[in-house]
Amino acid sequence: MDTDYIKSEFASDKSIFARVNIGSVWLVLAVLTAHLVLYTAISAIFASNLPLDAIESLYWGREWQLGYFKHPPMSAWMIDVVVRLFGRSDWIVFASSQLCTILAIIPVLFIVHERYGAKACGYTVLAVFLTHFTTLTSIEYNVNMGFLPFWSWMVFTFLKAEEKDSLFWWGMFGVVSAGGMYGKYIAGVFLISATLWVLLRRRDLLLRPGPYLAVAMFLIAVTPHVLWLVDTDFLPIKYAMNRSGSEGTAWYLHFAMPIKYLIEFIYSVAPMLLALAIAAGWQRMKLASFARVGDLINDVWSDPFLFAVIGPVIVIAAISLGLGADIKTAWSIPLGVVFAGLIGAAANSLDVGLGSFKQRFIASWTILYGLLVLIYVGIFVFSPMVKSKPARMQHDGPALTQIVEKYWYNHEAEPFEYTIGSRWPGGTVAWYASQRASLFEKASLKYSPWIDEKDLQTKGAVYVDYKEPKTKVAGMCVTDPQKVRWPMPDGRVYKKHPEVWIAVLKPALGSNAVTCEGE
Repeated sequence: MDTDYIKSEFASDKSIFARVNIGSVWLVLAVLTAHLVLYTAISAIFASNLPLDAIESLYWGREWQLGYFKHPPMSAWMIDVVVRLFGRSDWIVFASSQLCTILAIIPVLFIVHERYGAKACGYTVLAVFLTHFTTLTSIEYNVNMGFLPFWSWMVFTFLKAEEKDSLFWWGMFGVVSAGGMYGKYIAGVFLISATLWVLLRRRDLLLRPGPYLAVAMFLIAVTPHVLWLVDTDFLPIKYAMNRSGSEGTAWYLHFAMPIKYLIEFIYSVAPMLLALAIAAGWQRMKLASFARVGDLINDVWSDPFLFAVIGPVIVIAAISLGLGADIKTAWSIPLGVVFAGLIGAAANSLDVGLGSFKQRFIASWTILYGLLVLIYVGIFVFSPMVKSKPARMQHDGPALTQIVEKYWYNHEAEPFEYTIGSRWPGGTVAWYASQRASLFEKASLKYSPWIDEKDLQTKGAVYVDYKEPKTKVAGMCVTDPQKVRWPMPDGRVYKKHPEVWIAVLKPALGSNAVTCEGE
């Protein structure tokens, strides 16, 4: 089978792939740039609404809190800085998500280039885009995408600190790790892995000041967020624990959940493994897999980078084993990016004495990557034809906002500063409004503690939600409630077409205060 495949057009020395310099820095730059442009363009062309998590990040970021009821604040801060600098355009948000992916890949490329050479770097940049984490799901800016660069830079700075044992790199590791914790708490998984490596393999470092400097820098940086956590009774941690379903877990789930997690992780990196297997050929992969099992264990045990790739997978599986918790697939996103470095290193070692390896790897990558792109475009093109209700990115947020603003100005002269409602319709209108508004989510200070209720009740608000409003919302009288159909691109109407309630909430305080009927 291998002989026939080597003779194929893709694998031959005459194919276009034979002329590709896999170790060229220009290849790396071309792949990164092309991916950034391609996925930003597809999203900007086909999407008529930002996805839910992006909407949520934007209305969180506007408020600049030390934390939010679901997550720590870094991803929300990051996207707010971007839109303040470059403007409120959907394509900028889509591009920001792809930029986070690229910023996560760069330190992995640095590590691989330094340890395994330029060819391994080239294979890595191809492999990293063979997972749905960096393609299909990367278009939605959220806490996972905002956190993604921090994990890779944590790995990079730790390896530098471990290797050079310089105060500069230990300090950088502490600062970047703090940034990671502000991004998402799974940063702690890598900190556990790094601690295990030091305790098991590099105890000599404990006699040096570097690790203690890293700890000090980390603690100083995270202290404001820790104080916020205490003040809010650890709200995001409770949210995470509730989502994991770890309370009252049946005994068998302590075994089933780790297995489920490992299967999902293997599934997420399977296209990378597939490209590697096709390039090497079945016989060679079979021989390598049996011959290298013991060597691979020794390599992981002796190489801090390989431990940084595999160690967090083991730590997460151990957490799932201990808690019986259903680990969310999103935990694997940063691990998958770093795993691409392992694929790059493996490809580099296999690309010896087999002249067609490079051609077959690139050919496999072209087909698999192209398939992912077609799937993404196909979701936009075909889902309206087969679904009874629209996907979130196929709502028309700007059109709904125009309806709401026209309705508002029929009652009020000044732009609304507050929207009240659920995160999807309310957050969408808050983002697309002519004047960016604050969202009072579900009229609850639990979800929106930044709201100044006195200022809100003095200025009034617009209500946008799926639920019909009661006589009063947030202490303000409901005026002229109406149910409106959420517009879709090209006037499309779905069988289960979404409708939302809108209403003007009149001021309850100040010179323009309104008393509700019957009071």
